[in-house]
Amino acid sequence: MFIRIKYHLIFIFLIYLAINSESIYAHTFLYKNQPLSSGDSLNEISINNILIIGNDRTKEKIIIRELVIEKGVAYESYLLDRNIEKSKINLLKLPLFNYVTIQKVFLTDNLVDIYIVVEERWFTWPEMAIINKERNFNSWWETKDFSKLDYRFSVRQYNIFGLNHVFKFGLSLGFTRELWLVYNNIFLDKKQHHYLGVYASMFYQKDAFYLTYQNKIQTFISDDENSLEGKEAEIFYTYRPGFNNKHRFSVAYREQVADDSLVSMNNDYFGKSQTKLSYFELKYRFEHDRRNSRGYPTKGSLFRTEITQEGLGFLESGGLNILSVYTNYKKYYQISGKFYGANSVSLKKSFNEYEVYFLKKGLGYRNDLRGYEYYVIDGQDYLLSKNNLKFNLLPLTIVNLNFIPIKKFRKIHFAIYLNAYFDVGYVYDKYQDINYMNDFSNNLQYSGGIGIDLATYYDSVFRLEYSIIKNGESGIFIHFSAPI
Repeated sequence: MFIRIKYHLIFIFLIYLAINSESIYAHTFLYKNQPLSSGDSLNEISINNILIIGNDRTKEKIIIRELVIEKGVAYESYLLDRNIEKSKINLLKLPLFNYVTIQKVFLTDNLVDIYIVVEERWFTWPEMAIINKERNFNSWWETKDFSKLDYRFSVRQYNIFGLNHVFKFGLSLGFTRELWLVYNNIFLDKKQHHYLGVYASMFYQKDAFYLTYQNKIQTFISDDENSLEGKEAEIFYTYRPGFNNKHRFSVAYREQVADDSLVSMNNDYFGKSQTKLSYFELKYRFEHDRRNSRGYPTKGSLFRTEITQEGLGFLESGGLNILSVYTNYKKYYQISGKFYGANSVSLKKSFNEYEVYFLKKGLGYRNDLRGYEYYVIDGQDYLLSKNNLKFNLLPLTIVNLNFIPIKKFRKIHFAIYLNAYFDVGYVYDKYQDINYMNDFSNNLQYSGGIGIDLATYYDSVFRLEYSIIKNGESGIFIHFSAPI
């Protein structure tokens, strides 16, 4: 009871912290109303024209949408510089450009032209890849089970029509046979405040994860039929009124059918010994993003909260009715010189009337405790804190590799960081079965370690970490995303 009360208090505190420390609804345009400090220049500078160079495919209106400066408007000198920097960050957070430069060219002492030079990314990615279907690379490497690999053939097309539309289509063979497509980021109005997207997939699995035993997922293998098959369809609407805030509403229909033998080994797989789970899902997500980078942020913050309703209780067989709330707050900051810090707090709270193993996701799925890569910690509710101290070993470096034939890949940037971390988390599982010996649930878990991060272009990150967890186990782990 004490832990559950703490969840509610911390959830309220997170929302208070995000609103009061970041002024969520104060967009950058409001800088015009901020008072000048004693050292600020009082000279106003007018923008005569804004010229964009290098946008071979991207339409100008997509770039103009992200600018915090306007043609024909006068700004205080300090404010113009601040808004130019903010505009540059906004553009780099789009998945369209590797490099952005914004320069002022003075026509008179109080009149400037603004030149925006962008270097576009490569937008068409045909892909033939071997994909690990485990939760992470390390959990697959522990067993090196090649039957749990997918062989994916897909096409990802970014910036369709120069309008930042995204289309993805793929076929997977192997552990999962899947056909899927996504079309996203279709804006519905001239101001680009309203967006639409769709997603659909069909999949079949010969093997399926069906149970957690000793904190590790167990695999069921069907000799004759598919262990698990399903189909999904989703439509999502996004409202982005300014630069930092984003609201997303989605409606989905999901259907899965499991092999009888699989369900006989875990009667709670779909709940109530059902072999079929079909339901509607409603989701709302709010995001407030003030990070200075989408791939590897070092300054700023990100606040995100989601409310998800899985099943409506009366339309689905079994009366599925699960409401969950997820909140995450991340803070990035420079401590001094080359030292940086990052902190993250995540909270999930679920309300359901009976056990549904297929939908039960604690830590080790969407969020994880570093060092616990071989494990999952199942439960309905969790609280997770992740903390990093980083040292910038190699500052941002740009190298031109002229021998590469494709121009958009010749210019590479990268930076290297050393880091130390400490994570702590608690997962509450009200349906815990002691026979399965999943003792990480309902017990405080923590880990610490050191590592090295390589951040480079196309939002790519490579991490190598040495970790020690609460029970004394240690190991070296590889990841391909930012630690926080």
